[in-house]
Amino acid sequence: MCRCCCPPSCRVSSRRGFLKTCAAGAALAGTGPLLRAADAPAQAGSKAKVAVVFFSNSHGREIWPYPDYDCSKRHAEVLQALGAIEGVQWTPVVVAAPKDLAKAIALKDQVDGYLVYCVTLSWGLTQSAAELAKVNKPLLVADEFLGGCGNFLVGTAGMHRRQVPFAAVSSTKLDDLVAAARPFANVRQMTPQSFAQASREAYLKTFARPGELKCAEDRVTLTEISKCLDQLRSSKFLILNTHKSGGVHDYLGIKGVTVSFDEFKTFYDKVDPAQAAQAAKAWTDRAEKVFDCSADAINKAGAVYLAIRELMKKYGTNNVTANCLGGFAAGRLPGYPCLGFMQILNEGGQGVCEAMPDDSVSMLMARALTGRPGYVSDPALDTSKNHICYAHCMAHTTAFGPAGATNRYRVRTLHNLDPRGACPQSFLPEGYMTTSFRTSVRAKTLILHQAKAVGNLDAPRGCRTQLVGEVKGDIEKLFHQWDQFGWHRVTVYGDVKEPLIELAKAMGLKVIEEA
Repeated sequence: MCRCCCPPSCRVSSRRGFLKTCAAGAALAGTGPLLRAADAPAQAGSKAKVAVVFFSNSHGREIWPYPDYDCSKRHAEVLQALGAIEGVQWTPVVVAAPKDLAKAIALKDQVDGYLVYCVTLSWGLTQSAAELAKVNKPLLVADEFLGGCGNFLVGTAGMHRRQVPFAAVSSTKLDDLVAAARPFANVRQMTPQSFAQASREAYLKTFARPGELKCAEDRVTLTEISKCLDQLRSSKFLILNTHKSGGVHDYLGIKGVTVSFDEFKTFYDKVDPAQAAQAAKAWTDRAEKVFDCSADAINKAGAVYLAIRELMKKYGTNNVTANCLGGFAAGRLPGYPCLGFMQILNEGGQGVCEAMPDDSVSMLMARALTGRPGYVSDPALDTSKNHICYAHCMAHTTAFGPAGATNRYRVRTLHNLDPRGACPQSFLPEGYMTTSFRTSVRAKTLILHQAKAVGNLDAPRGCRTQLVGEVKGDIEKLFHQWDQFGWHRVTVYGDVKEPLIELAKAMGLKVIEEA
């Protein structure tokens, strides 16, 4: 359902119908007997008891919001906000690792419900909320914006798909969490299903009204679908990883060629340090500002870029995806490729993070159709503004293609604050319609949504580039597909939903509109 076309009363009515269906399905799916008022563990007349389970551990490099984030302070702020709800006693529990979940489950006979708050990005905890749901108590799951949203989106989407009764909150306003948590005051009179419905309905009332979706003019020159298909069938990309070089895989007719870090090193060792420094200087000269990272980190990024360029020449392609985080952590990459990937994207090639074939195929589709680069990101949702934030530590600065205008950028450390790393923080154009999607090669499916680019955050949390979009459609639907398609989405500038769907169908893909 499109939020721009339907009145609020229609939207709420439809969602309530969905919630009733979900609750009924949960019972049929064998989620356990309903929790009756008589099942409440405490004496009538006393406060309801709810465990607040913080999925929270900021000790590590690849952490959102950032390494050594003050989790305890945030726990206290959340508990203080929840304290405004009368009739509820909140019991905090910190789950820093999967083994700690037992502490929360052990409270099942002492509490009437659970509120899970995903504070930090801890992939080992992605399925932990679902484990708590097996206790069959009323459950509310929330996330910290640009914090635990990866675990939240992937984990709760899987719970939704399995028709687990729960409510979910993704907002930058703690008041919205409080509104969704108020039904806990009467939780002893509720089943997990009825609590989920009451909590969701309270939360829906906090949603921002959709903003203005009128966009700046942007005439996209589209390639004919038949020519797109020809271009894709003749394309290939390198997958730089720990595996041996030479493996060739078919990804929807596109070739992916595995290249080892060992082979990469043979090219890296031949790079002229003066040329690497020259590449680094070109990036810093064009940057609005350089801070957080060392000159040595930027020079090594220049050397990595030149080595990857030689690799691509050897294999006859200008498309590459690399296991950047893992390769650097293991000492197989002397520097991060982020700045080099920006350069490759700006020049018409594909530099893609994290050795992701699905992202690479999606980026190639965007380029073939529009001539424009895609932007891979880890999204976060904020229903208090009807916004989605597309965050990543690598982005282009040529949203309208190599011949188009460029936007400003900075050179910074990555989200992990490691001074040995350097990446671009790109401030992408605002006022334009964007189309975001991802292709699942395995499922032969493409998922997509649209948003108007309304600005860029410059928050010290999450990844460096933070494009903000006003969601076109129903933002609540955006909660539901992340377990099937992963956290990443690829954003391309332009109102190209319909031609992208046409291209996807021509490639034999099923299409899902997620908003």
